[in-house]
Amino acid sequence: MENTSNAKPITYQRNLAKLPKALVPLIERPQWCVWRWMQRQDGSWQKPPFIALQPDQHASTNNPATWADYSTALASVQAGHADGISYILTNNDPFGAIDLDHCRCLVTHSIDVWAQNYLQAAVNTYQEITPSGEGVRIWGFTDGNPLNRKFTLKIDGKDIAAELFRRANKALTITGYTLDPAIREFSNIDKVFDWALVWGERRKAAAAAEQVTSNNGNGFDSGGCQYSIDQIEQIVREGPLAGANRSDVFHTIVGHYIGVGWDVDRIFEHLQEHSQGIGGRYIARLRREIERSAKKFEKAELPLFEVKAPEPKQEPPKQEEPEPADPELDDDLDDNEDLDEEAPERDSNLPPLRRLGDRTGPPKEWLLKGLAPKVGTGLLGGRRGAGKTFVAIDFAGSVMTGRPFLDHMVKRQGGVLWLAAEGHDEVQLRLEALIREKCGHMPHAEVPFRWCEMVPRLLEKGATAQLITIARQAETDITHEHGLPLGTIIVDTITSCAGYSHRGDENDNAVATAMTLVLQTIAQTMGCFVLAVAHISDTGIRGGKSKEEIADVIWACLSDHEFGTGPATNTRLVVEKNRGGKDGMVFPYTLRLVEAPEKDEDGDPITTRVVDWLPPGSAQAAPAADDPWARPKRQDQRTAVLRLKRVLMAILAEQGVDLPIAPDGPVVRMVDQKLVRKAFYACTPAEGTPEQKGRFRRQKFLAALDWAEQNQLIGAGEINRVSYLWLARPKAEEELD
Repeated sequence: MENTSNAKPITYQRNLAKLPKALVPLIERPQWCVWRWMQRQDGSWQKPPFIALQPDQHASTNNPATWADYSTALASVQAGHADGISYILTNNDPFGAIDLDHCRCLVTHSIDVWAQNYLQAAVNTYQEITPSGEGVRIWGFTDGNPLNRKFTLKIDGKDIAAELFRRANKALTITGYTLDPAIREFSNIDKVFDWALVWGERRKAAAAAEQVTSNNGNGFDSGGCQYSIDQIEQIVREGPLAGANRSDVFHTIVGHYIGVGWDVDRIFEHLQEHSQGIGGRYIARLRREIERSAKKFEKAELPLFEVKAPEPKQEPPKQEEPEPADPELDDDLDDNEDLDEEAPERDSNLPPLRRLGDRTGPPKEWLLKGLAPKVGTGLLGGRRGAGKTFVAIDFAGSVMTGRPFLDHMVKRQGGVLWLAAEGHDEVQLRLEALIREKCGHMPHAEVPFRWCEMVPRLLEKGATAQLITIARQAETDITHEHGLPLGTIIVDTITSCAGYSHRGDENDNAVATAMTLVLQTIAQTMGCFVLAVAHISDTGIRGGKSKEEIADVIWACLSDHEFGTGPATNTRLVVEKNRGGKDGMVFPYTLRLVEAPEKDEDGDPITTRVVDWLPPGSAQAAPAADDPWARPKRQDQRTAVLRLKRVLMAILAEQGVDLPIAPDGPVVRMVDQKLVRKAFYACTPAEGTPEQKGRFRRQKFLAALDWAEQNQLIGAGEINRVSYLWLARPKAEEELD
């Protein structure tokens, strides 16, 4: 909805002085201007570009003399001369951008399905909210030809727009309001542009077709193309819909792309990327089959409009043999290969025998490229305190949103089923923290996650069937509500849901094998990845070693602490086994303490943790074992007290003054408490409104100050109406020196 009120619109943007790292390629170029809200005569608002050093003069996208560097544009906004900054995209830049307008709700922050398809297609590159809060912009690298297209459409009764800019001159606002803080760089989005052009042309043709009361078909289906653009892309990725004839669908898909102007090479390149899709059946001869199918439509015009796919019937109609228009083509595309003679009968009780060339699918299908298979089992082990469950939650977040995990691309975005054999009362708290901290505050209704607290014991009779029934129900819910398959099942933990009946069963390899095979059967039946969280000991995953032999991947959460000796330090995830991929990789991380928005029944904070992945080679430093500042039992208290120590030491060294504690007391080095408070606030992260941030930082500072004074680590007093702080222990003075 366009704002036509006289009130100046709210500007949705983050701290422009601290833009996300992904925007560095833009920041380094001197192609910046500023913008401010300007009202048109019709009452609507626009954001024209202005010269940073002359904010009353319009900037030109064709005149570099009207541009400035990033810092100059930022200074103009900070001085109040403008509402925001813009980057001038030019035809010489290796960048491209896609604008999606009127796709985001300001109240719920939900994004329309049509725009989510764009975001999914560009999931590995930078995406941010536009200043109005109602749009999204995608940025990335590009090698393609210049492109400047706009599709103004109506979807679900709502006016929307999609604009494509590649090597084109255009002033584009920058807000830093990123959808995924984990994205640290641009990726190439040329394929996204290719997809968007087809998407837009089909939507335009669909709008025009609403005015047509009849049509003469397209040469192969008098009803036109029966699939929507979203269904077509699903078929390309995953194969024909249930009950459909593969060869007929293949004809339809090729005809669609011919109709929108694609040549055989482009269709071939697109279909061969998806070995599990509609082209996978013909992968060895794909180009030839595309060429043959294309011949059928070379003189036919494919109408580019959408009709709803036919409703599924209770009883599928009997399939009649189609009369082939081109016998040679239909022979090659038929699902049943011609046989020279009747095949000999085989014993159905025996497993099939394979021969070289009898490939049942692509060589390797991944859930996480190079790290976790699409279908298989994995073990995630860790000591208590190393954060293995938080790592599992973070992995689930990547599968649900499609954001990379450990720098590995998610090849199959899907829903997650969590079997909470232990810690079920913490699942919601931890999931909400993940969504809040790392998934862009995704609305709860849009999270494709289900969990089950009553988990059947793996070793009990009938457990496999029960678990498969639970998984199918979860998949039905997730597919119906979110349009995603069930991608991952996570068991937390495998020991808690084992159901051991005898002492010593945990270390029995036969028992471990039986338990792991249950998970393997579930993975094969559901066509997904099953990850079992497990406790780890000095000799590896706790329990029979056969679990490790059967699993496809093993991840281990390691740390440098022993039980009972304090917090875990130098936490890292090690890929110990990776069937079909690289093992031995190490990914350091920290567990960041976060607070829930609500308090407990006593008004105290409710806390949990999220995983922050660190650059390779990083290590989390541990405080000295005898450091009195590291003695608070709660992690959040210890963090605040150690922060106070660092700040106080630094300011004492740089700005401390030597004054007597009392008129006749000893002279000590002390510092104005205001300086300490200001520095403490500056290095204390906080979320929410400015008032909420200020209140949170004040509480942390006062609590740390009280604890340090009660434990006689600092002294405090007022001299000449100034509140001072000083170190109360001689050893602390020596440390300062």
